[in-house]
Amino acid sequence: MKVNSRKITILAMCIAINLVGSWIALILKLPVYLDSIGTIMAGFAFGPIFGLITGVLTAFVNTIGDPIALYFMPTQLIVGFIAGYVKSLKEKNSYKKLYRTLIMSVPAAISSAFIATYLFGTVTTAGSSYIVQFLRAILDLSDFVIVFIIQLITDYADKLISILLVSKVYNMAAFRKVLERDRYRLIK
Repeated sequence: MKVNSRKITILAMCIAINLVGSWIALILKLPVYLDSIGTIMAGFAFGPIFGLITGVLTAFVNTIGDPIALYFMPTQLIVGFIAGYVKSLKEKNSYKKLYRTLIMSVPAAISSAFIATYLFGTVTTAGSSYIVQFLRAILDLSDFVIVFIIQLITDYADKLISILLVSKVYNMAAFRKVLERDRYRLIK
């Protein structure tokens, strides 16, 4: 795990992407989160450890605009690790991503559902919280089940959007050249 200025710069960019995405989703009260695009990018580019690092730093910095973001750090850790560990998510085939996204979204939904239900009583700053409150009023199910169902749907949509976007950028020749410059320096 070699750390250099190029990796640090790309990780900072990934954290900034997470912050901007999160703030857009928060301000517009979108039912998706957009806070893990950079975490997925870091995992794709540099592996699970850098995905974890990006997730942790994002959770801390994101508390500036969203005070409860820190509590969802376990979800960021899950996303960062899986993005770096599961190589098949990077493939160009978008159709396979439709079901492979479940590898990331199911554990993320479980983590988020526990946090939202048991730490915040189902009320969070996310746009999906409005859907949860509506369903709590009309369904006779436990809070965790309702939150988990909504988290599963919204996390799947969020991670699918993020993975499709990131894999498109990751597979671009220009981005691959930026990542591979360090390898050429090591060979010379």
